[in-house]
This record gives sequence, C-alpha cells and structure tokens, in this order.
Amino acid sequence: MIYELRCSDDYPNSYWFQFKKEEISIVDLMQCQEIHLKNPLIFTLNKKISEKRLLSYDYYMSDGPDFISPRLATLLENNEEFVKEVQLLDAIVIINGQSHYGFKVFNPLRSISCIDTDKSESRYILAGTPNEIRLFSSIVFRQDVTEDFWVARCEEYTSCVVISNKLRQIFIDNHIKGFNLKD
Repeated sequence: MIYELRCSDDYPNSYWFQFKKEEISIVDLMQCQEIHLKNPLIFTLNKKISEKRLLSYDYYMSDGPDFISPRLATLLENNEEFVKEVQLLDAIVIINGQSHYGFKVFNPLRSISCIDTDKSESRYILAGTPNEIRLFSSIVFRQDVTEDFWVARCEEYTSCVVISNKLRQIFIDNHIKGFNLKD
C-alpha cells in the first residue's frame, strides 16, 4: 500500500514556518538527487504560540519544504535502509528568536510511478508544450505497484511524496505526530 505524505488535518495554520530561501529551492528537492549544502536550512516562526505544543509535533509545514522533528530524524537516521533512499538535510528552526537544532528536511532520492492517472483528477499546466505539468486535484494510487521502497516522489506529480506501509507502521508504532497518511 502507498500513502501520500501530508501534514495532519489538525495542524494549526499558526504553525506555518517561513523558509529562508538561500541555498536551495523547493524545485531542487523535486529532482530526486543528492543536495550538498554549506549551511543548514533555516525556518522561522514569529508568532505568539505555545512553543511546547508546537514542538510536540514531528512533521512541520512551511512556505518551502516540509521538515521533521529531531525525534523523528533520529529514529529514521538509525534505519540503514531508509537513509539509502532519503537524504536528510540539516535544518535550524527559529521560534521567536530562539534557535532549535536537529530538525531535518526530507529529500527523497528516488521516484516511482504510482498514480493512476485515469482515475485521478488533474489538469495540465502549459498544455501542449514540452514542459507539460499536471496539477492534481484528486489522486488515486495504483494498486499494482510492487516496488520495495520507503519514501519516494511520484513520477507523475513530483510535488507528491509517498511512503510505504513499512514506514507508516514505524510512524504508528512510535506515535509520530503531525502526519496525515492518505492512501
């Protein structure tokens, strides 16, 4: 089974971070290639929020890439199979001027064909050009995908990151907070 990796429905809008776009862009992360950075990625949040509640999450949203908590990063970094497929980029999170370390950005290093384009709803952006891009409003995953993977980008829609059932089970077993795993 394949699951789309998304932030949970109960993730507060006030917890959206701003991404300091210096070394990479979100498009760089969609290439499924290793990225070499000189400095950690920086995310900031300057709002009156419960820092304790915010830091209880394991998955965070931003106006750039999403990122994960130090707790989840440590759990995943200790899985040798996982780190062969996903690069975890260092990130610093700044909340009301205070820096927090150990956060990571997922950079999937593989893509798989997994969307049933006949059953999904989409429209083309720049239709008829060599750079046709599909924008999906509804995704249905193929049931015949047999690839063994942990995390990947969908070939049909590179904005979509999917995870396998084995990673989903790790999230469940470890009470990972902040994910909505849509199948």
